[in-house]
Amino acid sequence: MRELETTMGGNREAFPETVWSSLLGTEGPLTPAREAALNQLVSIYWRPVYKYVRTAGGASIEDAKDLTQEFFGYLLEGGVLAKYDREKGRFRSFLKAVLGNFLSTQRRDASRLKRGGGRPVASLDVDGLETAAFVAERQRYTPDQIFDRQWTHEILSESLADMRRQLAEENRAVSAQVYESYNGIASSDAASPTYASIGKALGLSEQQVKDHLAYARARLEKILRERLARRVASGRELSEEIRDLLFG
Repeated sequence: MRELETTMGGNREAFPETVWSSLLGTEGPLTPAREAALNQLVSIYWRPVYKYVRTAGGASIEDAKDLTQEFFGYLLEGGVLAKYDREKGRFRSFLKAVLGNFLSTQRRDASRLKRGGGRPVASLDVDGLETAAFVAERQRYTPDQIFDRQWTHEILSESLADMRRQLAEENRAVSAQVYESYNGIASSDAASPTYASIGKALGLSEQQVKDHLAYARARLEKILRERLARRVASGRELSEEIRDLLFG
């Protein structure tokens, strides 16, 4: 697949206030707001965390599921999230560092963390993750890289699905087709597509292909920005993640 191409520039919008503010940089009891924030944290990060655990220590599927559950409980109960400083780095990098330390502690003192002893924080359906592709991935990449690859895959796949849905609702499904053809998403053809080849396949002129492509890029840009804003902790981090995702 080609690199995503958009017209996105810098941080053009103020960073939105989200439930993250009730969870990060503070300590306190498990209020409804903090529990909602934890649920959001788990829903966003459990797959990258699970893949990291499976890769880092060679844990079995069941042990990896237990460790993933325990890790998120540890984040809240241990006051770890209060140590995160938004000005010193990305939350994703902070989370990976905490996870690495958590697993090191678990290996040093296995009796300290009892398998399955805590309250589950989520229902983890890992069937879709335990694939032949993941086995090959674990042999090629580090735990950090696998974490980041899963993070990126989820953002892109979810955002592309949103784009398809929105454009279909606007009777502009062809714009999504053009985008996916141009970026090699919907085709296994090894040859790089051109405006002319896409136009011929879809019955469009080259100018129509350009117009549809520009429209789809703008829509995907908006969706990506909105989705990333819900997954990061500051405006600066949002800009950095967008830069790496789209232009890295």
